[in-house]
Amino acid sequence: MRIDWCWIRLTVAVFALAALPGCTRSLELNYAAALYRLPQADSLKGVILGVAKPEDRRATVVQSDPDNLTYIMRQGAWRFGLTYKGREFVPVADLVQMLFVEEFGRAGIESKPIAKILTKEQVADMRSAGEEAGVPYVLGGRVLVFDITNDIGWTVVSRRSVTLEVTLIRVQAGDIAFDNIVSMGDRDESAWGISHATSVDRLMNSAFRQVVTQVVEQVAAKLAVAPSEVHVRFALVSH
Repeated sequence: MRIDWCWIRLTVAVFALAALPGCTRSLELNYAAALYRLPQADSLKGVILGVAKPEDRRATVVQSDPDNLTYIMRQGAWRFGLTYKGREFVPVADLVQMLFVEEFGRAGIESKPIAKILTKEQVADMRSAGEEAGVPYVLGGRVLVFDITNDIGWTVVSRRSVTLEVTLIRVQAGDIAFDNIVSMGDRDESAWGISHATSVDRLMNSAFRQVVTQVVEQVAAKLAVAPSEVHVRFALVSH
């Protein structure tokens, strides 16, 4: 009987590929600072924000798998995360918290991280965390979308989307007094798609930068008008 070695090799290769676990890669993030020192910064001296870690509630995340908390793009068997300041596969919630602390600082508003996940359903816990940290305001919330998607048809449509729900409370009163929705997004369509590096750049330096800029500016404006009366919640949506 004649053995078709080409067919055998092809079959073995197919089964080998099927047996491979998902491949992962951490993409370098070069984030360009979004904020500048705000005109009202001097009047906000002494106003300190405690920035809690947001809850990652993205639809693409499997809560039982911690690795899912780091992925921002899926392509076939591949899963992609982000490398920031030398740290590979930074959890998205950690990244959002770090960047908010940095951007509020650039705007001239003192802030510090709180190592707890806090949302608007936990106002009492946010208040307690603020008291423990010695801050008059606590910022918390959720990451609802923070992803890059590539829809492949006759052309490749690449979308960068960020959806954050952010809650700011006044620790003394423990209440929320302002709601707003800010929508941002980034989209490309091409015959061959764009590089992963370009997608990451546009996710962070287009969609996210616009979102964080609007949040910081609007929070600062409210604080400057009446620092003792501000408790803010934003839902930030990018399509």
